[in-house]
Amino acid sequence: MKYFLSTVFLAILLTSCGAKQPAILSSSTNPAETATAHEPFLDITEMAPNKKYALTGEYPVMVGEKSVSNQRRYIASLAGPNGEELTFHRRGSCCSYESENGMMGSALVDVYEVSYEGLKEPILLYISFYDEGPLYIPHGFTKRNLN
Repeated sequence: MKYFLSTVFLAILLTSCGAKQPAILSSSTNPAETATAHEPFLDITEMAPNKKYALTGEYPVMVGEKSVSNQRRYIASLAGPNGEELTFHRRGSCCSYESENGMMGSALVDVYEVSYEGLKEPILLYISFYDEGPLYIPHGFTKRNLN
C-alpha cells in the first residue's frame, strides 16, 4: 500500500509540471522581499540559451548547496528589463524530478513570484537548490547593476 501511494503521489507531481501552470504543492505566506536586500552572485552575465529557462518547472535554475540563500542570491542578481528593482516571495514548491541529492531520489522545485514596478502580472521563477548547474539571466530580465 505504501508503494502504491508513493507511486500515485509521484505521478501527480510529475504530471503537474507538464501543465501550463503547474500545481504548486505547498504554499507559503512569506512576506515580499527586495532583491537589493540580498548579496547577488557576481558571475551571472549570460542570457539563458533556452527561452523557458527559469520560467517553467521543466527548466528550473539549479543553484545547488541545498541553500535557500542561494535561491535569494540568484534573484538578487537579476533586474527587470530596464534595470527595475525586483521584489519577490516564495509561493511554494512544485515539479518533482529525479535527483540523487533529493529525498529518496526525488527533488522539488521552489516557485518564486517576482515583480517590479510597471509589471502587470508577477512572473514565476522556478529554482531548485538540490542540484547545481550553470546560472543564466532568464529572458525578460537583465543583470542587476551594482553601481
